Order: sequence, then C-alpha cells, then structure tokens
Amino acid sequence: MEEKKEKLSMKDLILLFFSTISARCWARLGLTEDEYGDFYQDLGEARLGIDTLDAIFNKIKDLVDEQTCREMEGVIATLKLNYFHQYQKSKKKETENV
Repeated sequence: MEEKKEKLSMKDLILLFFSTISARCWARLGLTEDEYGDFYQDLGEARLGIDTLDAIFNKIKDLVDEQTCREMEGVIATLKLNYFHQYQKSKKKETENV
C-alpha cells in the first residue's frame, strides 16, 4: 500500500523557502557554513537574500499567526543588524589596506 504524501500549502511552501533563504543569508554574511559546507562572505548575495526575505514577509505577514509573524520579523531584523556589522567590518578592512 502506498503511503500518502502530505501536500504543502502555498503558505507552508513560502515559509519553507523563507527558512532556506535565511539560512543562506547567515552563510553569505560569513557567519556560518552553507548547506554545502562552504564558508565565505558575499555581502551582495546576503543583501539580495535579506531584501527578498523582507519582500516575502510583507506579502505573507497577514496570513500567518502572530508568533510566526514575530519570528519572521526577528529573523529579518537580526540579519539586517548583522549585515550592517559585517558591512562596516569590510569597509574598515578596505580603508586599512589602502
């Protein structure tokens, strides 16, 4: 007998995508390894991911419960703060090397 696979709703799929992109953002900030075991910083990719998460959040925030909404806001805020910190560090390194 075949096991029935649970179908993901569009909202569930978007939340899964949000989680995947946020994990990649941490990696591209140079703060964790990515899913391939690579460890490097690419602030352009990190910014693209953070901006994408922000856009996704603005589309889905009225469709998720309050706790999920707060968690998503927290993830985005923390990523933005860490992006700013890593950006400042990279600019400081550039000026030191000139």
